[in-house]
Amino acid sequence: MTSFIDSLAASEKTAVVIDIGHAYTKCGFAGNSSPRHIVPTTVSIRGETKRVFEDNLDLASLRERLTEFIRLVYYKYNIANCRERRVVIVESVITPTRIRHLLADILLKQFEASSLAFVSLHLGATYTLGRSTALVLDVGYIEAQIMPVAEGVPLAVQFDSLSCAGQAIHKQIESLLTQHASVTHQGRKKSFAEANIQLSEDTLEDIKVRCCFVSPFTRAQSYSKLSSDTTFKEAASTEYTLGPETIIHIPGVVREFACEVLFEQDIDGKSVATLILDALIQASLDLRRQFADNILVIGGTAMLPGFLHRLNAELKHLVNISTYVNKLAIREFHFHSPPAQLNYAAWLGGSMIGALDTLESQSILREKYLENGIVPDWFTGEQAA
Repeated sequence: MTSFIDSLAASEKTAVVIDIGHAYTKCGFAGNSSPRHIVPTTVSIRGETKRVFEDNLDLASLRERLTEFIRLVYYKYNIANCRERRVVIVESVITPTRIRHLLADILLKQFEASSLAFVSLHLGATYTLGRSTALVLDVGYIEAQIMPVAEGVPLAVQFDSLSCAGQAIHKQIESLLTQHASVTHQGRKKSFAEANIQLSEDTLEDIKVRCCFVSPFTRAQSYSKLSSDTTFKEAASTEYTLGPETIIHIPGVVREFACEVLFEQDIDGKSVATLILDALIQASLDLRRQFADNILVIGGTAMLPGFLHRLNAELKHLVNISTYVNKLAIREFHFHSPPAQLNYAAWLGGSMIGALDTLESQSILREKYLENGIVPDWFTGEQAA
């Protein structure tokens, strides 16, 4: 009985760890090996399901949604008392200042958390490897973000990002379906374009996860050079059930090449692969080899079948073209596999940090925040009001 009571007392002091992503949020407790829940970052506002983060959302609406969402995390998912409990927020170093201040205000004032620690997701991910130096690439929903970590210090000034990730794949799936797919509705078959079906983001996400994969480098190159008089053996087609009377027939070209958008260079010559090479070039000479040997890729989009194999092949191809051949001597790259699914590897790092005795020294204490309202700034290292 005593040990049971002791365990309850210990759990009462355990920090809550929250990784709030644009599409999905991971929440649980420090010291756990996996989050208790992975849930969509949405709330119900006046009977309508809304994303917590939307473009052009005013401060009052954002506060309302964040407050309701934090309430759900505490009382619906974690089922924990929020008062006098420490909180760890895993975030990107470029999280808008207004969101960081709102989170601090909501958690420390409204929910009366005893302390709040902001942890860089890139730094947190390195904790799962037991390494202090790594090059961390996070491929999420809105964008791909890369940042090196050297001797346990996030090099925020070398942060870079690309607005091409999971959401871009969704748009590509929709475009390819319109061009190539067909639909059977109530026993009648017609083209996807003719059926005029509008797919939600949740449905596109489900199609991506269930049906799509990343094509090998050589096969993708062959497809890009395809001419009208040559043949190309497509991947097998599949069917996706959309409601009781509607079936979408998804051809192999959609399944295989929707993800090519991640590796196609944009107008600035950037892709997911060039993010890594550019980060290595920007790094100091004595760290380049360490970063190339310790690449960690995380994020839900990186879980697509074939993604890491293709990324490695892209890197080996790009280092031999004119853009990089004279700038970078590195020709081999090593990728780490974290002891967690890639979509919650950063959360696991936050869980480990939240279980350390040093957490309090890295946290904003409630008493101090009520006095001065100060939240630290990632890039300057100064206290931003």
